[in-house]
Amino acid sequence: MKGELRAPLLRTLLLVVPLALVVSGCGDSTDPITIPTPVEVTESFSGTVGQGGVSYHVVNAKVGTVTLSMNAIGPDSTATIGMSIGVLNSIACTSVMENPTARVGSQLVGTATGVTTMCVKLYDAGTFAADQTLSYEITLKYIK
Repeated sequence: MKGELRAPLLRTLLLVVPLALVVSGCGDSTDPITIPTPVEVTESFSGTVGQGGVSYHVVNAKVGTVTLSMNAIGPDSTATIGMSIGVLNSIACTSVMENPTARVGSQLVGTATGVTTMCVKLYDAGTFAADQTLSYEITLKYIK
């Protein structure tokens, strides 16, 4: 009989004590919630693309304007390179905006509508000569 009384009491204590600890941690806090201010970031990337080739750059962005600028192409500054901005999922970069004939001074401007992993793709859109490799310099402006 004594063991039967202790078991329910022990179960009750095991439930009530943790609950009391959780509830005692709750209170009427008057501290304001601080929401971080979005920060506009400009990142520079460079690389090379060969005939039939592709180069990727990945960033995490928040809601806001996104601007991709082609700053340099070499050694032939009049050449064109394909460039696009897209969304990276677990297996692919899905283009959202694209310019298959980007030249120095070309831009893609759009809006990120949610927090996302963006990908920038630079590629040969079929305009490179055999064995041609071009270097590029781009800047990507976005909200981080």
